[in-house]
Amino acid sequence: MEKLDTLVTEHLLERLFKPERVAAILASLSSRRAEKAATLNNRLLALQREMTDADSKLKRLYRLIEDGVTDADEVLKDRLNELKADRDRAKAALERAKEHSAPQGHIDPAIIERFGHTLCESFKNGSVPFRKAYLRSLIDVVEVDDRQIRIKGRKELLEKAVLASRSGQSWCSQMSTRWRARRDSNS
Repeated sequence: MEKLDTLVTEHLLERLFKPERVAAILASLSSRRAEKAATLNNRLLALQREMTDADSKLKRLYRLIEDGVTDADEVLKDRLNELKADRDRAKAALERAKEHSAPQGHIDPAIIERFGHTLCESFKNGSVPFRKAYLRSLIDVVEVDDRQIRIKGRKELLEKAVLASRSGQSWCSQMSTRWRARRDSNS
């Protein structure tokens, strides 16, 4: 088991925790977010148009009633209620969509470099429980076969770890808590 631990640790140090690799992973995350942001912006514009259209239709109907062109009969009241509901639905959807829009952040390469070096040092000199905590929090799956080691994880977690290192927070303690909360065989 110690040999496997050494192999995985060396692979992480050689491949994943290199600042260039961390930067590439975060760049792909950023481009994926940019695509999502563009889609979200299109959705926001469509909802804004929908809300504006419903609002202008309501104003026109109100003007007709105020000018005495038509009476407020049951059909017109139903139509007014429909337009109000459409406007309110579009407004609520617009507000929800705005909540999901996240500002695009750029991580300074110096921070990525410092994070990579700090993590490498911690892995080289850190204890096995420390390495386990980091592995379990940053990495979902480590697949080892005769020729290759494949490491799979969520880029968002790596980004959070880099950002936490920027602000000087100890992200390890948060990861350690998450690792223990799983109630696996190590708890």
